[in-house]
Amino acid sequence: MRKKLNIGIILLIAILIQSCDPTYPVLIKNDSGTEIIVDAKLTNDFYPGLTTTFIADENNRLQFKVESGQEFQCGMTIGGLKDDLPFTDLKIYTDKDTIIAKNRNEVLNLFDKNWIGNLKTPYTLTVK
Repeated sequence: MRKKLNIGIILLIAILIQSCDPTYPVLIKNDSGTEIIVDAKLTNDFYPGLTTTFIADENNRLQFKVESGQEFQCGMTIGGLKDDLPFTDLKIYTDKDTIIAKNRNEVLNLFDKNWIGNLKTPYTLTVK
């Protein structure tokens, strides 16, 4: 009887562990060599962490700076990024250029991809 109970507990733990989706951070990484300014329209999934306070304007837009060589955590996602995207449009101002993404699909296209074209995890938007 005890052996059956142990096997049952092991199976239950295996099922619980297998069914958990991983959690990934959503980051903006600045590799441009100079400070960048990010202007974003936020969603409910924007969560910069406990140490950062932010005040979005009446249109739910926020501007923030990311120093050269630094990362800014914009949120967390369970599994895929598409449903947990922290912003719906985005403007990134660098010394040399302005990057503009006008909708969710354009924002998703800015994130780093692996060699077969899928989004890399953790989800990082790298400005070079």
